[in-house]
Amino acid sequence: MNKIFNYCLIFLFSSVLLPAQYISVDTNYDANQLVKDVFFGGVGSSCISVDNASISGYDFGNGNKSYGYFNKNGSSFEMQEGIILSTGSALQAVGPNNFIQTEKRTDPFAERNWGGDPDLIETLNNNSLNSDNILNATVLEFDFVSLKYSEISFEYMFLSEEYRRHNCDYSDAFAFLIKKKNTTDPYQNIAVIPGTTTPVSTLTINAAENCPKNVSYFGSFNEEETPTNFNGQTKTLTAKATVDVGETYHIKLVIADHGDATGLFDSAVFLKGGSFVGSKDLGQNHLITDGTALCENTTITLNASTPGATYTWYKDGLAIPGANSANYVVSENGYYEVNIDDSGCQLKGSIRIEFSETPIVSGKKFCNYNNGAPIPLNLQDLNAQFISNYKNYFEVKYYSDSAHTDILPDNFSYTDDTIIYAQVKSGNCPEVDATIHLNTPKKSNILVDQTICPNATTTLKSEIGFKYYRWMKENGEIIAEGEMLNEISDIPVGKYKVELTSQSGCSLEQEVTVFAAQLPEITNIDVTGNTATVYVSGGNPGYEYYMDGTNFTSSNIFTNIPRGLHTMYVRDSKKCEIIEKQFLVINLINVITPNNDGFNDVLDYSDLKIKENVSIEIFDRYGNMVFQSSDKNYLWDGTTNGKALPTGNYWYILNWIEPDTKLPVSYKGWILLKNRN
Repeated sequence: MNKIFNYCLIFLFSSVLLPAQYISVDTNYDANQLVKDVFFGGVGSSCISVDNASISGYDFGNGNKSYGYFNKNGSSFEMQEGIILSTGSALQAVGPNNFIQTEKRTDPFAERNWGGDPDLIETLNNNSLNSDNILNATVLEFDFVSLKYSEISFEYMFLSEEYRRHNCDYSDAFAFLIKKKNTTDPYQNIAVIPGTTTPVSTLTINAAENCPKNVSYFGSFNEEETPTNFNGQTKTLTAKATVDVGETYHIKLVIADHGDATGLFDSAVFLKGGSFVGSKDLGQNHLITDGTALCENTTITLNASTPGATYTWYKDGLAIPGANSANYVVSENGYYEVNIDDSGCQLKGSIRIEFSETPIVSGKKFCNYNNGAPIPLNLQDLNAQFISNYKNYFEVKYYSDSAHTDILPDNFSYTDDTIIYAQVKSGNCPEVDATIHLNTPKKSNILVDQTICPNATTTLKSEIGFKYYRWMKENGEIIAEGEMLNEISDIPVGKYKVELTSQSGCSLEQEVTVFAAQLPEITNIDVTGNTATVYVSGGNPGYEYYMDGTNFTSSNIFTNIPRGLHTMYVRDSKKCEIIEKQFLVINLINVITPNNDGFNDVLDYSDLKIKENVSIEIFDRYGNMVFQSSDKNYLWDGTTNGKALPTGNYWYILNWIEPDTKLPVSYKGWILLKNRN
């Protein structure tokens, strides 16, 4: 028994709750029912008379018509009831938003034989709007006479599958066209952005990231669980028209698909039931988007005075408790309406009020650097940095003068310290001013890299006039700092940096390197006969040379050099160190007399030890080798294998590699051996 009871409760709960999440649509109403009973909501004939109602659209069968009656059905939809005019099947408008209405050309409600409307096309053309492929039009028409009031109004919402977060190109079309009946007067479109002549569409009211337009009138992008099956919607809008009392007017409410030959991505207009009434002007909307918002902490009094009438005020669709007088004081954001009962005739006034914040500003200093070149910036990027409560609706202008007469372009550049003046406007709040200092740090022009001897020290120096100096090693370790410390001494080779703070307070780190001077290198000493030419590279040119105790000279050529081993000395312009290199003026020996008298006893080529791969070979007249040098033994005493050779002429060959040039050198000649025997 309990199980059965619980099951029944669950079933009953589900059957009531689930349908109430979405609107309901009934397509069985005819034109007179939709206009007189729903749209006019039983307005007395002494107020507005209505006649000749007709509706046209498309009947897909099985109740799928392009128009009908809708009801809130307990959902969160903004309107209680009214008329739906669609470019597809009105029954498809019922939530949830879980598929695209007519997404493909093969969908059952994609109808290419359902035509457009010439008056809508003309309206689009008159507004320089694209009018290609206007089709799938639904049209509601009727005549009316306002018997008491010179202005009528009604409320509506525009919902569309074209509302997508990245759609900035496509929109269906609709218009509310009105004119005096039986005249050649042109139609006037009253489905426009309030205060303008701009037609309402997904392109003119949108909150898409890349193309926001008139965002104050945009309702929402819809998730799946919403009352209707549309991707997005406007807020409730009001269409108004001025009329002559007692004259008959014809009104034509038309919507159509636009831009595709089969009418993809449907849209619909929802007309609020009972909203076609006389209109009470409460004044212009006050919106953030057009700069007319009221300032925070202020109020505005709405005046709906009508002699002998009673009043009910609403905020965002809900009656305001106790608000039943002709005036209402507004102090917060909202969509305000007043229903006026004028002896049985209904008047309605509506207005959207928004309040903007008062900008809170403070003077600001900016430090930027571009290595001495002009510093480009977009001034609008500075807004949030000196306006603590910055909002993107604040209007910020920059001027070169404090009187705010010379406006600066947003794309601005400066080279030296500059003062500019900002003026910030937020809706109807008083403008507020701020002084902006655009500064740039200064670089030292005299602090440059240096080259010193490897074991020396130097002084690093910057100009005087900076506010503060902080000298550091490359790793940030502070060497010295102070207000007057524009130079530091005893600085060895290394990398350093100094933080220079200008008088404006901007700081800049400037790097400087003390290099170790490269020592020069003797690359070659070219000996020709008794002349030596010295070749040097590296170091700092401006070389000086000396040899064997002579004075330094700038000439690298030395002449009349005695035969034998010598040392050449070189220094560069830094005079850090003296480098040296030995060279040889070879002594070609032609005779030896090994008699132990101390003169010419041996053939001595020991000076060749400074060469590479030295080889000495001696042959007798028969071509027999009698001596070959080994282990850097470059002495021959006239013997072979310890036995004295006879007096005679012998031939020798000297071979070596020059260390500097790696070139082979070879000498061939004869030598006379005079032995005792």
